[in-house]
Amino acid sequence: MKLAVFSDIHANIEALQAVVDDFQKQHIDRYICLGDLIGYGPNPNECIDLVRSLPNVVVILGNHDAAATWEATPYGMSKSAQQVIFWSMETLTRENLSFIKDLEPTRVMGEMIFSHANPYNPKAWRYVNSRKYAARTFAQTGKRLAFIGHTHKPLVITRKNFFQISFEEPEPSSVYTVTSGSRQIFNCGSVGQPRDGRPLACYLIYDTRLQQLIYRRVAYDHRQTAAKIIAAGLPAYLAKRLATGR
Repeated sequence: MKLAVFSDIHANIEALQAVVDDFQKQHIDRYICLGDLIGYGPNPNECIDLVRSLPNVVVILGNHDAAATWEATPYGMSKSAQQVIFWSMETLTRENLSFIKDLEPTRVMGEMIFSHANPYNPKAWRYVNSRKYAARTFAQTGKRLAFIGHTHKPLVITRKNFFQISFEEPEPSSVYTVTSGSRQIFNCGSVGQPRDGRPLACYLIYDTRLQQLIYRRVAYDHRQTAAKIIAAGLPAYLAKRLATGR
């Protein structure tokens, strides 16, 4: 089975459509969206509708999604993020708000666990990008493989033994063989607002039969998204950062 794992769309329909077009070339069997369909970008309804249209899709709750329904507070976010959340509350259709409210923060599939942020306490929304939180994830989830987003940066974390945990920032098209002798956390990066210095949408594919995982980077028209952010009256900073991937 081929799983496409993607996250942090952030209402960027141009990036999402480019990724969905790439899905069609990869013969994907199942889709896992790790949340943050909305926030930062100008097309929240269109992104939710497109994700929901994918066959065999599982959607996980993200912190921006939770803030839009007051399941989490927007006031702990940056001012620009808050502004877009309040705008999104007014923009989202009733059906899409209801869809977000019903999302769960984690999903388990056999030896795999999926969440937006730290899977052992998902609604705390902590970043799993340090040894402290990686070790806690390995210790408390009990699963061999964890798939996360939230940081907007692709990352591979491997535990070979209790004391040895390695961190690797994957290059585009990096391929990893998933071995039974180690436990791993894979951050799939961001579709709609990458922050690793590459203005390319990012997602990963996990082939459960071959036990191989590959990171995909997809170009999209970020200028069009930026223009729509400005036209919607959203913070200009959110438009500018799309060009740099920062």
